[in-house]
Amino acid sequence: MLATKVAYYYLCSMKFNPKALFFDWDHTLWDHDRNAKEVIFDLLTEFNIPLTVNKSMEDLWSIFHHLNDQIWSEYQLGQISQQTLRETRFTRFFQTVNFDGPAKEFSEQFLYRTPRKTHVFDGVHELIPELAQRYPLYILTNGFDDIQHVKVAGTGLSPYFQLIITSEMAGAKKPDSRFFTYALDMASCKAHEVVMIGDHPIFDIQGAEIAGIPAIHVDYQQKFAESPNRIQAIQELKNYLI
Repeated sequence: MLATKVAYYYLCSMKFNPKALFFDWDHTLWDHDRNAKEVIFDLLTEFNIPLTVNKSMEDLWSIFHHLNDQIWSEYQLGQISQQTLRETRFTRFFQTVNFDGPAKEFSEQFLYRTPRKTHVFDGVHELIPELAQRYPLYILTNGFDDIQHVKVAGTGLSPYFQLIITSEMAGAKKPDSRFFTYALDMASCKAHEVVMIGDHPIFDIQGAEIAGIPAIHVDYQQKFAESPNRIQAIQELKNYLI
C-alpha cells in the first residue's frame, strides 16, 4: 500500500520540459457545457418547448446533455458519421421529449449560435498567452473544421496557437494513434517532446499515452481522483512544466 502511494505521489509530482504543448479544446479550454446550455435555453424558449411538453428548462437541458454526450461518443468511436450526428441529434431529442417540431431548424440554429459563444474556463485567458511565450501551442480536437475555427477565433485566442488540428485533417479521431502521429508530424516533434492536456480520460489521456505522449488530465469536476497527473484548474498546469 505504501509503495502504491509513493508511486502515485511521484506521478503526480512529475515535471515536464516539452518542446510543444497539445491542448484539447472543448471541455478543456472552452466551456462547452456553459456555452451550449445558454444556446439551448434560448432555443427552448423560442420554440416554446417547455410549455408544450410540460418540462422545466433544466430537465430539458439534462435530457439533451445526456443524449448529446451519447451521440458524440458514437461519433468519436466511429459508429456514426459527422452527417448522421448533425442530422439525428435533435431528431432524437425531440422524440425523447415528445415534441413535434422542426428539428432541422433547431439544429441549424444550434450549430450557428453555439460556436460563437465565448466562455472559456477560469484562467484560460491568462494562461494561454503566458504559455505561448515559452512553447508552441497546438489544439487537437475531434470537433469539425467549420465549427472549431469559429470557436477559437471568437475567444480571441487564435494568435496563440500554431495550428488547430482536427480529426478531418488527420484522417482519424482521438484516441486513434494515427491522429496523434499526424499531430506530431505537424509539430515536428517526437512523442516524448510534447505533452497532451485534455479532459477526456480515453480520447485525450489514454489515446496520447498509447501513442507515447505524456498527458495531463484536466478534471474540473473531480471525477477521477486516482488519475495521475491530474489538475482541477487550468492554472495548475504550470506546476507540471519546467
